[in-house]
Amino acid sequence: MDVELALIAERLKIQLPYLRADKNDKRMAHDFLERFVAQGKKCFQKRTDKDYVAYSDAIEAFDKADRLLVSWANRASHSFDVVRPEAVKLIETCEKALDFFECSSCGKRVWFADAEGSESVQCQCGQIRWRYGRA
Repeated sequence: MDVELALIAERLKIQLPYLRADKNDKRMAHDFLERFVAQGKKCFQKRTDKDYVAYSDAIEAFDKADRLLVSWANRASHSFDVVRPEAVKLIETCEKALDFFECSSCGKRVWFADAEGSESVQCQCGQIRWRYGRA
C-alpha cells in the first residue's frame, strides 16, 4: 500500500505537506489515505444522470482501509502477531480501496492518460474523475 498509494498520489497531484529530509520520501500508507479521504470528499467524483457527485463509497473504503492499517499494520501500535483472519481482512480491505480508482464501466483508472486535463483526470468513459486543487 505504501508504494501503490505513493504512485497514485503523484498521478492525482495530491497536496501533501513537505517533510524535511528522508521523511518526505518515506511516507506510509496512512499519510496518503488520510489525504485521499480529506481531499477526496471534494475531488473524487462519480457521474450521475445529471452531474458529478462526491464518490462517497470510495471515501468510506479509503477510511476503512486507513483505520485497519493504523490498528493492525502499524509496527508501533501492534505486534507482528497478526492472525490469519486479520491479515485476510486487511488485505481484502486494502484491495477493495484500491479498486475504487478503477472504473467499473470502462475498466480504466481515474488517471487515464488520454483523459487528462488541466483541472482533472478521469477514466476513459468519464464515469469517475479526480478534480485537482478542489480540496
